[in-house]
Amino acid sequence: MRSVRLGPSPKTFAIIAERYASAGKPHRAVKVFLSMHQFGCFQDLHSFNTILDVLCKSKRVEMAYNMFKVFKGRFRADCITYNVMVNGWCLIKRTNKALEMLKEMVERGLTPNLTSYNIMLKGYFRAGQINEAWNFFLEMKKRDCEIDVVTYTTVIHGFGVAGEIKRARKVFDQMVKEGVLPSVATYNAFIQVLCKKDSVENAIVVFEEMVTKGYVPNSITYNLVIRGLCHRGEMERAMEFMGRMKDDGCDPNVQTYNLLIRYFCDEGEIDNALHLFQKMTSGDCLPNLDTYNILISSMFVRKKSDDLLVAGKLLIEMVDRGFVPRKFTFNRVLNGLLLTGHQGFAKEILRLQSRCSHLTRQIKL
Repeated sequence: MRSVRLGPSPKTFAIIAERYASAGKPHRAVKVFLSMHQFGCFQDLHSFNTILDVLCKSKRVEMAYNMFKVFKGRFRADCITYNVMVNGWCLIKRTNKALEMLKEMVERGLTPNLTSYNIMLKGYFRAGQINEAWNFFLEMKKRDCEIDVVTYTTVIHGFGVAGEIKRARKVFDQMVKEGVLPSVATYNAFIQVLCKKDSVENAIVVFEEMVTKGYVPNSITYNLVIRGLCHRGEMERAMEFMGRMKDDGCDPNVQTYNLLIRYFCDEGEIDNALHLFQKMTSGDCLPNLDTYNILISSMFVRKKSDDLLVAGKLLIEMVDRGFVPRKFTFNRVLNGLLLTGHQGFAKEILRLQSRCSHLTRQIKL
């Protein structure tokens, strides 16, 4: 960058800080923020909010709070700053601290916005504080907050996760009566909790209701129903929904394929899983690391010599596509090939492992 006289931008520092925080090195993320000025990029309120958000989302909320206390005056913390901190405390289920931040926000002359309240509401549900969440929702209505579709979706999902399906449905109906139209995300939230806490049949009823009202289901909607059917062992119906997905112009994504492949493997239908994998690779959807890990693991279930050869071929294909298998995966395939008398193929895999190990050493930060 320096050789072509290009200085790093605030976005550059945000990306580096996020990577350090994700790698479990939050102190380095903070150092990146503090060193910005050395590269001609001076810290401002936006970069301050960004580093707080990075720390909070990596669950380093105490560290973020300490930074907040030190720098809130210098950068003149705004509504976004407080929302970031409220969200941070809610992420680690410390709703009492989140509420304190909201109160401090008001004391400093800042007005919490709808996003502030929605974050707090979601925090209560995440912490399993259902009564507190409901009372907070009622308080929002009492204060004439312009409750939006996000608010209602949060309540519907929160009640559903808690297993209170009737209350979730009641809020859903109330939402429509009050003139707040559900979004696809609202339907997705309701369908998800019905699949997990009630029944997939009721989820399909809501799905059909959604379609009848003119909503277009997205890949998340279809994947939720497909997962629900797979979980009940109804693989044929799950495949039918995948077909319907294609007919409706919603292309199955890697999550759709991985779902079905995983459940076919769990049901012992390895051949169906491999057939679906072939359809996947011959189409527009490319497999990811999870796809290969699922299939390679399943090759050990039937304890067939031919399945171990398939595992080896999948491992080679996996590397050819740019994925680096774990050492455990390499060793498992190697041992399987040796035990089934495929010494020649095992040597090929061993050479591949050596090549991958060398690559990993080279790219390690």
